[in-house]
Amino acid sequence: MGSAATASPSLAERAFRLLEEKLVTLELPPGKQVSEGQLIEMTGLGRTPVREAIQRLAQHDMFVVLPRRGLVVTPIDRASMAHILEARKPLERVILHRAALNAKDDQRSKLSAIARQLTFAHENFDTFLRLDAELDMLFDQCSGNPYATAAVSPLRSHSRRFWYFHRSRIPLADSVSAHSKMARLVARRDFIGAQKSSDALIGILERFVATMPTG
Repeated sequence: MGSAATASPSLAERAFRLLEEKLVTLELPPGKQVSEGQLIEMTGLGRTPVREAIQRLAQHDMFVVLPRRGLVVTPIDRASMAHILEARKPLERVILHRAALNAKDDQRSKLSAIARQLTFAHENFDTFLRLDAELDMLFDQCSGNPYATAAVSPLRSHSRRFWYFHRSRIPLADSVSAHSKMARLVARRDFIGAQKSSDALIGILERFVATMPTG
C-alpha cells in the first residue's frame, strides 16, 4: 500500500469543506454512524479525496474512526466544549491583535462592511453563521499568522456546530453585537478593545456550557 494515490489539494480541500459544512450544520448529526461510501455519495467526490478529508476531520475530533465498522460523528458534550473554548480564547486574542495592527486599508473597509451587515442578522441565524465564517477568514488574512490560524480553525468548527445544535437556546443578539463590535474595533486598529470583545463572545458560550447537564 506504499504507492497509494494522493488526491489533488483542490479536491481534498473541497471534500473537507463539504463534509465540515455538513457536520457543522448537523446534516451529519452528533452520534450518527456513517460509512466512507456514504460520504463519497454525499459529496459526489472520489474515494481518495474523501478519505483524506475523513482523516483530517478525525484529527480535528469531528469523526471517531471505528476500525472495520465505519465512522461516528463525534457527540457534543459539556466537558469537550469547555476545553475547546479554553483553548480558543488565547488564540483568538493573538489573531485579533495581529489583525488590528496589520490589516490593509481595503481589509479594514471589508471589516466595516461585515460589521454593518451583522446589524441586520439578529433574526437570521444562517446569515449570522455565514458572516461569522467570513469574519473569521478575514481576521486570519489580516493577522498573517498561519500557525495561529491553523490551530484555531478546528476549534471554530466545533464552536459553530455547538451553536447550530443549541441555536434555539443561545442568545443570538448578544453574539451578533459582539461580532459587529469586534469587526469595527479591528478596523479602527483598537486591538485591546477587539480582544475584550472576543473574550465577551467566548464568554457567552462559556456561560451557556456551564448551565449544561453533565454526562
